[in-house]
Amino acid sequence: MNRRSSSGAVLSLAWLLAAGCSRQADIYDEPEVVVTPPPNEPEEVPSVPDLDLSEFPECSERPEGDCRGVNDFPCGFTAHADDVIQACFLATECSANGWVSVSLGEDGCLSDIGMDMPNAAFAACLEEALGPVQCPCGETTRKVFLGVDHDGCRDDVGPDG
Repeated sequence: MNRRSSSGAVLSLAWLLAAGCSRQADIYDEPEVVVTPPPNEPEEVPSVPDLDLSEFPECSERPEGDCRGVNDFPCGFTAHADDVIQACFLATECSANGWVSVSLGEDGCLSDIGMDMPNAAFAACLEEALGPVQCPCGETTRKVFLGVDHDGCRDDVGPDG
């Protein structure tokens, strides 16, 4: 074997060892995650006490809120209610728990807020967001399960969290 071919073989072997022979294994115990499904949706969620909608103008005089859907389905209340509930949940430092419901009357205006675990600040936020507007909808209710045992927002909870 001549000197040139042996040095080429050594260089090739060195390159193969440096580039192709690296392995890494991330071995660790996965934390056990237990996902508890929400309880069955209740037929009705009890109305929050002291809800006073008389401070708002007549429904026909209220501006339309951000609850308009597409042309064929003008009522987009479900998506709007979900956005408002999420915003109020974050605004009240993720302190609300249980089932919440928001209802519109036949006129498209807020008619009821329900919570099976009442939270005055959360209910006030919903009232403030949904009370002064009307939606192009008839009588409808949106129910959402917020979870239980909330003790403030986690750092990873955000508008899309």
